[in-house]
Amino acid sequence: MAGLSGKRVLVTGASGLVAFPVATELAKANEVHALARWSDPEQKRKMEATGARAVTFDLANPDLSSLPDVDVVINYAVLPQQYPQSYEVNTAATGRLARRYRDAQAFVHGGTGSAYEYQGERALREDDPYGLHASIENYAASKIASEFLLKHVSEDYGLPVTIVRIFSFYGPRGGAITQRIDQVAAGQPVSVYPGVRNVYTPLYEDDYVEKTIAAAGIAKVGAEVVNVGGTEPVTIQDYCRIAGDILGKEPIFVENSKAWPIWGDTTKMVSLLGPNKVSVGEGVRRVIESRRERLSGAHHVVGEPTE
Repeated sequence: MAGLSGKRVLVTGASGLVAFPVATELAKANEVHALARWSDPEQKRKMEATGARAVTFDLANPDLSSLPDVDVVINYAVLPQQYPQSYEVNTAATGRLARRYRDAQAFVHGGTGSAYEYQGERALREDDPYGLHASIENYAASKIASEFLLKHVSEDYGLPVTIVRIFSFYGPRGGAITQRIDQVAAGQPVSVYPGVRNVYTPLYEDDYVEKTIAAAGIAKVGAEVVNVGGTEPVTIQDYCRIAGDILGKEPIFVENSKAWPIWGDTTKMVSLLGPNKVSVGEGVRRVIESRRERLSGAHHVVGEPTE
């Protein structure tokens, strides 16, 4: 299944930061059904221009009978806000999708690094315990629940599953790293968590697209869980200074963040999915050069309001 070619693929959350470029890449060699609410007609038009079929559907709807039959599901639909509906979309809809596609060849599910219990200043490993990330407890709990549910139904249905625990995905369309780079460009202060090193593992769009598609090839019954993030641990201050050097601006930092920094141990990812290609420095440069490509809701630093 390496590379995915000639498959029928359902990509959920296809209007968003992560799934849009994944669906775009898959459409080059597959029959892609790109599912989202498509509230922005321009994003839908851009998706259809790739050759994918843009499917308008709200995953809060329990009736999935209208959805097409496919070989592979990539589930990146998510409701990140702190709402009770998070459980309906992030947890219940995941179970409904797994039931609807119980005969699929692979089911790739977007998890989150926010599902871990804080372990202090060290990289988080796949076997670390679950926990509720500060300020986004409902979201973290709904994603933990989706993982438990998927592991059980994977066994019951014999459905091969890969759970991708996301760490700091970013690119031209947005992401927390992109927000901070844009803040440096605008001369705005960047929040850092007080008292600890603010280490993250940024993963640029080219690499998270490649890793997501490759994740279908390692799916297994019972679920393969893998951290997917950058292989260069770097602090907020470090990559903001890289941006500042390019922009000719001095970053401003303030200690008022509400969520502790998290970064992933990517040893397993490199072993199963291969190394990354885009360095942090190159990713920062590309983000700076791509400001016109931002989504209207591109900025979403965990624990802080968007602007």
